[in-house]
Amino acid sequence: MIPAHVLLATTAALIWGGTFPISAIALESTPPIFFGFLRFLCAAAFVVVVPRPAVPWPLLIAIGVVLGGGQYAFVLVSMTNGLSAGLASLLVHTQAFFTILIAIFVFGERLNRRHVLAILLAGAGLAALVVDRAEVGAAAGLVLILMGALCGAVGNNFLKKLGNVDMVGVSVWMSLPACVPLLVLSLWLEGAPAGLIGTFGWDTAGALAYLAVLSTVVVFAIWGKLFTTYAAAIVAPFLLLVPVFGMSLSALVLGERLSALQFGGAALVFAGLAVALWPARALEPGR
Repeated sequence: MIPAHVLLATTAALIWGGTFPISAIALESTPPIFFGFLRFLCAAAFVVVVPRPAVPWPLLIAIGVVLGGGQYAFVLVSMTNGLSAGLASLLVHTQAFFTILIAIFVFGERLNRRHVLAILLAGAGLAALVVDRAEVGAAAGLVLILMGALCGAVGNNFLKKLGNVDMVGVSVWMSLPACVPLLVLSLWLEGAPAGLIGTFGWDTAGALAYLAVLSTVVVFAIWGKLFTTYAAAIVAPFLLLVPVFGMSLSALVLGERLSALQFGGAALVFAGLAVALWPARALEPGR
């Protein structure tokens, strides 16, 4: 991966990491699934200025429902079934491993030993973070969060099928079908529309501006570009930076303190990325 794309992937992970403290502030007054619906609704508003990409409607709908609505629906519902927001933010990023496995079995990609070592190191780091934040929770919550991670992985591999298309357009137009499952779940689990709208405040509006523009439109476009340019094994480990940035920014913004185990887990994640990105020797002379 060229240095500019390394910086791009790291920036995308940083932006996504920032969604956790920002969302935590908004969720003090707004129900979580309704907040997820508003996020994609705001992103979908850009369809009035962003042309629809050259992607068949069935594929565009599949990406929106799975990567947007499905992933966030499972994640947010898991948080109503005994799983804390902190632990959910960590476990959802097991999608990095699901992404690689799907790429192996569906697209025939192959792992080399360096990538295996990188995944093991980053996985150990993520496991340390989970252990540090471990808490008693319902089994249903754990199953739901893993289903959310699987949806994210399926969506990532859908993006690989797009080829060279306008990823900003994809991220905007996929937000339309993403709204549907989130709205249905919100009305089912969180109450009547009038009551939900009454929870909207300035803190929610500020969070939505960040999430809709940066965390949805911009970041989905970045991941889409990278997943169509590189093998999943190269891009997916960057997703493991998101919980590292998320907890670090939460410590800075919300005053949460990081434990020694959390620092150790973050170091292992960065070590895994270093191994994955270490320049490999040329396999053929002159190439």
